[in-house]
Amino acid sequence: MSSYIKQIQTTLKQAGLYTDEVDGIAGPKTVAAVKAAAANELLDAEAKRAVEQQNASHPELATPKPDQPLVEASGFELGEKSLKRLEGVNDNLVKVVKRAIEITPIDFMVVEGVRTKERQRQLVAKGASKTMNSRHLTGHAVDIAPVVDGQVSWDFNDYYPLAKAMATAATELGVKVRWGGAWTTITNKSGTPQDWVKAYRAGGGRFLDGPHFELPA
Repeated sequence: MSSYIKQIQTTLKQAGLYTDEVDGIAGPKTVAAVKAAAANELLDAEAKRAVEQQNASHPELATPKPDQPLVEASGFELGEKSLKRLEGVNDNLVKVVKRAIEITPIDFMVVEGVRTKERQRQLVAKGASKTMNSRHLTGHAVDIAPVVDGQVSWDFNDYYPLAKAMATAATELGVKVRWGGAWTTITNKSGTPQDWVKAYRAGGGRFLDGPHFELPA
């Protein structure tokens, strides 16, 4: 345990990049948070070096290498239609979707990526969307849907595992992603998708868009 690592974890936690216990132990989650912090220069080189050195010096803390996934591979892969629908979508969001399909416990497909204004207008008219400023219009959102027994499922319970897979992928890649199922950022977020939806409803939220994932503006 290190008081210096504790200080680093506290800084990361205050920035919303670290959600685990402040214990002074530089485990994989601390290392991942430090890497995410590098983009905004939250930590200096000395802090980064201290975390990496402690992590490397203790085998039990070793951070998995890129070829050693944090979670078991699912065996699923995106089909031709899904890949086609990802054309024009922001590269970072595409990377999250492609990582999520590798670790999801339920197969899924991309149902929509970039959207035209006319398409958005139709969805608003039907009540399927609440805004004409959708992130779909700029390629910063995707809709994915679970595939159960070969068919797209609209059972909301089937969207929880997808939200978890997307959250895990986004956290691994350091990409901030928001889920329409609870309208909350799920990157580095503690709790379960069920918890997020419960909190959203408790706060008066009523429009749950389970398939929707976007990069916050």
